[in-house]
Amino acid sequence: MNNPAMNSDAGIENRQLDTVDFFLKSKENLLNPSPKSSVPDQFDHFPSQLYLRNVEELTPALDLLCSAIRESNSETQSKNFSEQLLNLTLSFLNKQIKELFIHSEELDEHLQKGVNILTSYINELRTFMIKFPWKLTDAVDEYDVNENVPKVKESTIWEKLSIEEVIANAILNNKIPEAQTFFRINSHSAQRLEELIKIGLDLVFDNLKKNNVKEASELLKNMGFDVKDQLLKICFYTTDKNIRDFLVEILKEKNSFSEKEKRTIDFVHQVEKFYSEHLQENMQIQSFPRYWVMEQDFFKHKSVLDSFLKYDHKDKLNKQNHRIALNWAQWWNQLTQESILLPRINPEEYKSYSPEALWRYLTARHDWLSITSWIGEFQTQNSYSSLQQNKWPPLTIDIIDQSTCCNNNMRNKILDELARNGIFLISELEDFELFLLRLNRIGGVMQDTLPVQNYRSKEGWDFHSHFILYCLEHSLQYLLYVYLDCYKLSPPNCSFLGKKELHETHPWFEFLVQCREVSSNLTDPKLIFQASLANAQILIPSNQASVSSMLLEGHTLLALATTMYAPGGVSQVVQNEENENCLKKVDPQLLKMALTPYPKLKTALFPQYTAPSVLPPDITLYHLIQSLLPFDPSRLFGWQSANTLAIGDVSSHLPHFSSPDLVNKYAIVERLNFAYYLYHGRPSFAFGTFLVQELTKSKTPKQLIQQVGNEAYVLGLSSFHIPSIGAACVCFLELLGLDSLRLRVDMKVANIILSYRCANEDAQYSFIRESLAEKLSKLAGGEKATTEELLVFLEEAIWNSIQQQEIKRLYSESSIQWALVVQFCRLHNIKLSTSYLRECAKANDWLQFIIHSQLHNYHPDEVKSLLQYFSPVLQDHLRLAFENLPSVSNSRMDSDQVCNKSPQELQKSKEERTDFFEILLRCSEEPNSWCWLLAEAVKQQSPILSVLASCLQDASAISCLCVWIIASVEDSIAAEAMGHIQDSLEGHTWDLEDFSVIWRTLLTRQKSKTLIRGFQLFFKDSPLLLMLEMYELCMFFKNCKEAKAKLLEFQKSLETLETAAIKVHAAIPVPWLKEQVSFLLKLMLQQCRTQYELGKLLQLFVGIEHLFSEGPDVKKLCILSHILKDTSIAINNVIITNYSLQNFQQECKSILEKLETNGQFALAKRVAELAELPVDNLVIEEVTQEIQTLKHIDQWSLKQTRIDFWKKCHENFKKNSISSKAASSFFSAQALVVREYPTEEGQSSTEECHLLLTLAGHWLAQEDLVPVEELEELEKQIWLCRITQHTLRGNQEEREPTFSQQISASGELSFDSLASEFSFSKLAALNTSKYLELNGLPSKETCENRLDWKEQESLNFLIGRLLDDGCVHEASRVCRYFHFYNQDVALVLHCRALASGEASVDDLQPEIHALLQSAELLEEEKEPRIPLRKVSSTSSLESQSFVMLPPSDEMVTNLETLTHKCLHGKNYCRRVLCLYELSKELGCSYTDVAAQDGEAILRAILASPQSDRCKRAQAFISTQGLEPERVADLVAEEVTRELLSPSEGAGQKQMVTPAEESQAFLQLTTLCQDRTLVGMKLLEKISSVPHGELSCTTELLILAHHCFTLTCHMEGIIRVLQAARLLTDNHLAPNEEYGLVVRLLTGIGRYNEMTYIFELLHKKHYFEVLMRKKLDPSGTLKTALLDYIKRCRPGDSEKHNMIALCFSMCREIGENHEAAACIQLKLIESQPWEDSIKNGHQLKQLLLKALTLMLDAAESYAKDSCVRQALHCHRLTKLLTLQIHFLNTGQNTMLINLGRHRLMDCIMSLPRFYQASIVAEAYDFVPDWAEILYQHVILKGNFHYLEEFKQQRLLRTSIFEEISKKYKQHQPTDTAVKNLKKLLTYCEDIYLYYKLAYEHKLYDVVNMLLKDPQTGCCLKDMLAG
Repeated sequence: MNNPAMNSDAGIENRQLDTVDFFLKSKENLLNPSPKSSVPDQFDHFPSQLYLRNVEELTPALDLLCSAIRESNSETQSKNFSEQLLNLTLSFLNKQIKELFIHSEELDEHLQKGVNILTSYINELRTFMIKFPWKLTDAVDEYDVNENVPKVKESTIWEKLSIEEVIANAILNNKIPEAQTFFRINSHSAQRLEELIKIGLDLVFDNLKKNNVKEASELLKNMGFDVKDQLLKICFYTTDKNIRDFLVEILKEKNSFSEKEKRTIDFVHQVEKFYSEHLQENMQIQSFPRYWVMEQDFFKHKSVLDSFLKYDHKDKLNKQNHRIALNWAQWWNQLTQESILLPRINPEEYKSYSPEALWRYLTARHDWLSITSWIGEFQTQNSYSSLQQNKWPPLTIDIIDQSTCCNNNMRNKILDELARNGIFLISELEDFELFLLRLNRIGGVMQDTLPVQNYRSKEGWDFHSHFILYCLEHSLQYLLYVYLDCYKLSPPNCSFLGKKELHETHPWFEFLVQCREVSSNLTDPKLIFQASLANAQILIPSNQASVSSMLLEGHTLLALATTMYAPGGVSQVVQNEENENCLKKVDPQLLKMALTPYPKLKTALFPQYTAPSVLPPDITLYHLIQSLLPFDPSRLFGWQSANTLAIGDVSSHLPHFSSPDLVNKYAIVERLNFAYYLYHGRPSFAFGTFLVQELTKSKTPKQLIQQVGNEAYVLGLSSFHIPSIGAACVCFLELLGLDSLRLRVDMKVANIILSYRCANEDAQYSFIRESLAEKLSKLAGGEKATTEELLVFLEEAIWNSIQQQEIKRLYSESSIQWALVVQFCRLHNIKLSTSYLRECAKANDWLQFIIHSQLHNYHPDEVKSLLQYFSPVLQDHLRLAFENLPSVSNSRMDSDQVCNKSPQELQKSKEERTDFFEILLRCSEEPNSWCWLLAEAVKQQSPILSVLASCLQDASAISCLCVWIIASVEDSIAAEAMGHIQDSLEGHTWDLEDFSVIWRTLLTRQKSKTLIRGFQLFFKDSPLLLMLEMYELCMFFKNCKEAKAKLLEFQKSLETLETAAIKVHAAIPVPWLKEQVSFLLKLMLQQCRTQYELGKLLQLFVGIEHLFSEGPDVKKLCILSHILKDTSIAINNVIITNYSLQNFQQECKSILEKLETNGQFALAKRVAELAELPVDNLVIEEVTQEIQTLKHIDQWSLKQTRIDFWKKCHENFKKNSISSKAASSFFSAQALVVREYPTEEGQSSTEECHLLLTLAGHWLAQEDLVPVEELEELEKQIWLCRITQHTLRGNQEEREPTFSQQISASGELSFDSLASEFSFSKLAALNTSKYLELNGLPSKETCENRLDWKEQESLNFLIGRLLDDGCVHEASRVCRYFHFYNQDVALVLHCRALASGEASVDDLQPEIHALLQSAELLEEEKEPRIPLRKVSSTSSLESQSFVMLPPSDEMVTNLETLTHKCLHGKNYCRRVLCLYELSKELGCSYTDVAAQDGEAILRAILASPQSDRCKRAQAFISTQGLEPERVADLVAEEVTRELLSPSEGAGQKQMVTPAEESQAFLQLTTLCQDRTLVGMKLLEKISSVPHGELSCTTELLILAHHCFTLTCHMEGIIRVLQAARLLTDNHLAPNEEYGLVVRLLTGIGRYNEMTYIFELLHKKHYFEVLMRKKLDPSGTLKTALLDYIKRCRPGDSEKHNMIALCFSMCREIGENHEAAACIQLKLIESQPWEDSIKNGHQLKQLLLKALTLMLDAAESYAKDSCVRQALHCHRLTKLLTLQIHFLNTGQNTMLINLGRHRLMDCIMSLPRFYQASIVAEAYDFVPDWAEILYQHVILKGNFHYLEEFKQQRLLRTSIFEEISKKYKQHQPTDTAVKNLKKLLTYCEDIYLYYKLAYEHKLYDVVNMLLKDPQTGCCLKDMLAG
């Protein structure tokens, strides 16, 4: 099969699963390309690429299968086929993956890709698998356990064992299923296999703990695990060292470890050994002080590791190393392993470890000694001999670069050390700037031995070249000049300097190089010439530098000076020779023009000659300058031989300034002192001059040195802007031995101020400098004002500098800059600057504040004065920190300050100190020393003594605390706290009572800080400290969040104290502590200054009410505070101090009054609700105010506004749950107001009054004891409004519908529609039976006309409407209210009285009695004509009877008469009549029937055995007007009852079929108008059917489906189908109720959705049940069966035939016969025709069998009028008959199973036409008959063939024409001509005959036709035409 998709496509299309199965099996062996290879070794030689290619070739077929499964799964009728195809495909895919993993240990890339392809198909197909609703594991069905679970033999033994023992026993004995059963019976979770296996694995682990490997292996083996694999997993993943070591030994014996795993095990053992040896040592190290010891890093995170590894510290020390799993070590690479071992190995072994791990280890620990040792060895490691002696492994620069783990400081130290030896990182060598930084750290780029000998850049440059380029790129001219000088670099020894491209790019560089060349050879003028050209290049950057370009640019003098050094001089330059250098060559004309401003020079260079042949004399420089004064060459330059103009007596020596003659004659002699040299920046000369000239001659050298120092100081300040002078002055001072700090600071200050002012002022630099120099001169003179002025400038400059440098204002760097300011202040003896400290204080940066002040030794008073700029919190902290500082700092207190004190003061302070020590010494002599100390502390007011007393033995902490507080507070507070003490303080014993008074006193005075400090000193662990901190956070810092945390911490601490057996603070009992806490909490509430603080505090205290002893209800107060938070109303403190429920309610009442006054009703309601106060008056007052508001804004006059308001008012009352009486009174009062003061005239006011009265009655009816009389009075008032309303409207209501008056045109509610919502007329308290009695009903004679005639008409109309609506009670009440007679009311009540028997005919009112008598007379007249009165139903509008009764029943006649006479209320009369007749039917009284509700009566009707119960029930439902839902419920109930009691009910149901019974039930379902409701109720009843009543459930489902089908309710149909599936699978099939299964299938009739039943019946061999007679009257079942067989059982022809025969399906029978005949033909076709001919007998048998089947098929088709199929089969029978005939006659021609391409040849070969015709018809083939006739007739002369053709077909003219054409295409023979002539004689068309004969030149035939008298005339005419 080359194309797998095409091969499987046919099988899928025809639903042939066997074809698909065959295809998949042919593709199963993807891994085995050669069937000869054996399975085990086939994959070794099988390339993975081939496997992947095979999988990819298979993907089209798999896509086709997935598509078919997806499509068939979406079709309900194809579900079964989809599932079978899904199973086949998934089995194939799973097998392929399984085979792959069996034959390969690891997957390569190709195999993994193939597995991914197959897995993707599995994932897609899994979504189509059937999902079963699994039962919850913990929901064990008692029925299943007791009945379906078999008992276990071992139960008695296992019940005595534990769960683990049971599982171990079951696994070891291979009884896992029995154990699952046992656990299932006992409802244990181990009934699930996975749970059982989990416990089994735990048992394996326990056995391994006991070293019982045999039992562990047995357990693993019996659980289905590979023992070796599982033991390996446990060994590698366990953290139990004992188990791991035990398994290692076991598995080593079995050689189960690979080499890698062995190495891992050895490594773990090594780690455990190393670390366990150091453990004890490290534990000892921990007890010593923590110095920088590398070993201590092991303990830094030990607690975290212990928690992670779940380490138990109770274990022994030698067990601390048992938590390493082998699996961890498997993932550690070599580097990681060595890193773990290195901390524990001897340094001598370092050489054997990898340098990368060792370098990482040493640098991470900053082991500088080892690092330097290794680096030193690294520098000499290239030699072989050194390698043998090295103690460190080889180190590379890459390791240093990538594996250094230290901080940046040490990293730089390492790299610096390497760089000094010429070793650099690759990264630094590649980045030149980094390289320069590194060189800078080791001495810079200019040093004696620069370690860059081997440096080469990427471009191949050496260091000098690269540095030169770097300087050029960054324009570092001066640095480059110095660098070249340092290394004596020039173009000869550095070719980089001579690069032309660099000279062109950087002109200054060429000039620099040329200048340096001049200095190297001063005698070569060419070098000066080149330097001058380079200089010109800078001036003329646009052109090449030359003498001509200088002249062109106007630099004439420069050009002349340059030519002086040109080779050959000026004369050579001006000669215009072609071969000269262009740089020095000058055009003479250009030079003349340039010399125009210098005429004499021009004349000298270019003299005018008369004779051109005469050469001019030589012109020298002396000739040029002889005319210049004061240079006279005749008297000067006599020492030069070239001066020919000199006079003989001129000096022959060069004059100079040191010439004695000149000095004596002309010089002014002046002595240069030290100031001159200082001014010129030469301090050493200045110092030497001072020594020689002044100091050696001075008698007071010290004073002279001081004076000279001051002069140098002044000189330095005056020239502060010149660094050389300043530096010289500083150096001079130091040489003198004086301190230069003052000068340096002042110069620094001056320069900073100068820079600042120049940047920020518009004045010129010189002006600012001079003014500053003037101030500095004053500063030198000691002027204080100038000093302070300069200080201000300096502060501003420093702040500006910090800002410019973008440094944080209060950072350490800025503090460093402020050090200059402090120095300036100290040097000039002025107050230290506080600007920086002030900024720190304003920013609350207390740390920088303290550091700066301490660092620069500020005076404490100065520091304390700045504390005011801090926040209040920090102020308190810092004042507390600074309070013990001495008034004068020790560093600032010099000897003068000490001396200033008087001896008396010193003695006094000495005595005070002595007294203090005397107290301490004396206390040791006292018997009760700590009590004596406390007494002294009170007397001396010294808290420190109480602190010392607490340190003594047996001291009471409470007493010490009390005394400490008394000594610490103010006198007034102390006196108040000690006011309760009557005896002497010295002997007083301080106890808890005293402390309680102190506690309350200090808290009342809000002195919590003192208490906090005291507790911190004496009871730092007391919970009261937490409460004090909470108090301070709340009351002072308003930090409720932190306070909440403190409160929670206090509660935990308090719980600990209460539950502890031994109290932590025995001195403070818990009850006393709670009492003080309660006082504190109450006091906090009282001390709140605002309501906001009170609210926050109450919110904080919610949840700790138990801490208040008899305190307020915090929760309620908190809610109240929250309600009032946005109001001005405050909560009275009386509630807090004296709380009770009565006081709380009284306060809330007061608050309610205030809120009500302010109109804040919403808040008032919340307050009332909180205090449980009634809100009636509040709500009513709110509504009243709202009415006034609406009236005020002119909205009340709008009708719709009032309607909405009254509705909203009712909802408001309902929402606030006010009392019914109050609401009713309010609405009644409002109705009275509306009646007295109507808003609108007439009708609207009446409607509004009607509504209000209705609302009043509605609320009054909600009372527990309904006041009937008041309600009746209200109803009477309402009816008066209705009458008035109707009267005003006239008769409009008689013409319009009822609701037309209730809804306005815009759709809004009206007064009447709203009133109808709240109507109370149907209240049970009003609708009593007395209003249905005749007593009290006004008769025609007794009625009183209290209304006028219009009102009577209105009332009469309204009563009629009531009767039509069935409101008989209300109609009767209205008549009694107004003593009004209404005939319809009288008729209705009389009708009921007669039916109930309360009145006889004689007791009726006269007018009613008269009506009955007149009706009897009319009946007597009609009686002879009507023999029997029969009525059908009460659904008619006329008065009709409920059942057929004889005319003798006088009561029925009277009731019908009254009903007929009734104009309004007919329905009620009919109902009475119906109930009366029903009571007669049921044999009970009318009263009993009427007392029952309609449902009970309908239930009785449905339960009656009468056959017409459905008609009676329908009539009753119509009369009583029952709701459809209740009717549906009753119908479902009755159907269920009858199904559950088959022997009872309507007739003998046991004799009817389920289908007939279902029809009876369907009649019941018609009683409800909504069939969907009935269906839903039937489904609901299924849950109430007893277990086992499957027949009832089945019928209910069928009925429900019928109901849903009638209403097309798809949701209901789906629910029925789902329930049917569950019923079949869970109940019918397990109980083998196949009859009910068939009933369910046929009853529902949705066969396509219920094919699972076909499958079930087929599987259980009950399929024939579906073929019973009368099972399928509609005929849809047989179609569904056949469709099922075709789709799901395509190969089961037996079932197909059986179904077809059973249902007389002739067409299907014919199809089966035809298919069977085709199979016979296929069998013949499967073999070559030649082989079949050899076995002729078998061939004939097959043909005869096919012939018989085809005859039967034709007959069956004919019976079913399938004419086309019958004809087709008939043609095939003739073909088969002909084939048999051929075989019988010895002819081997093949006629059957021919392809269309072979048909023409076959037909052509047949000798007889009838044979050809049979073959053509059988294959439905139309051959080329012209060709066939040509061959048989023309060529062969077989005219018998033509005769047969003529008998069956017409010889059309087209056939002759076609034959003629074919004749023309071939060369004719004589025989062919003869046969053609004969053939033409058969042509009946004379013209065609003539034409063809003429075309083929058969002239004899043409002449014969023309001469023939019968044809000649005709032909001649046709030819002529």
